[in-house]
Amino acid sequence: MSSLLRTVDLRRVFSETGEQLEILKGVNFSMEEGELVALTGSSGSGKSTFLNLVGMLDTPTSGEILFKGKPLSKFNSDERDAYHRFKVGFVFQFHHLLSEFTAIENVCVPGRIVGQSEKECRERGEMLLETVGLKDRLRHLPRELSGGERQRIAIARALMNHPDLVLADEPSGNLDEANSAKLNELFGELNETFKQAFLIVTHDEKLASFAKRRVVMHNGLIQDIG
Repeated sequence: MSSLLRTVDLRRVFSETGEQLEILKGVNFSMEEGELVALTGSSGSGKSTFLNLVGMLDTPTSGEILFKGKPLSKFNSDERDAYHRFKVGFVFQFHHLLSEFTAIENVCVPGRIVGQSEKECRERGEMLLETVGLKDRLRHLPRELSGGERQRIAIARALMNHPDLVLADEPSGNLDEANSAKLNELFGELNETFKQAFLIVTHDEKLASFAKRRVVMHNGLIQDIG
């Protein structure tokens, strides 16, 4: 496997009421293509801040993020758009599904945004929903589904445009124990099936145990514990 993502001395400082608050203090991290990595740590340790930087939802104060060897800071506007649309998929703690769209319509949104035909979107969307165990829920609205089902739709949506990397921020945070367990197994199955990399921020020890590698964020730095 080759390097997919690497950060070098990554720092993020926020200014609040005239004071400097350093959240990330020089993070050095790397992961390979197809890897499943769990990022754990206490609340406020910088996990979500790190994920936002990697996803280009925020900008580092200093340091560098390299994706397949190219610094994100060197991306032009077209490359930034492509990164968000094709290279990275996002799964958040809250599913953020469109309430008036059916399951299949929600999954197809990223494909339609990048110009895929309705037929292409529907074929891949149906395949993804079947993969996450929801082939019988294609035409259901979010309000007609359980919390676990809604989160699985959000995961299918994140995979729509064949991203190299899926970033998940506390994906089981709002689920009960049974649905969390199903989600844990699903991430492992998707990683094996599609060979895409997953970087998952989680407090869930069981989810972290499913990862092939676990790293811990502590006081703004990452420690690799295997």
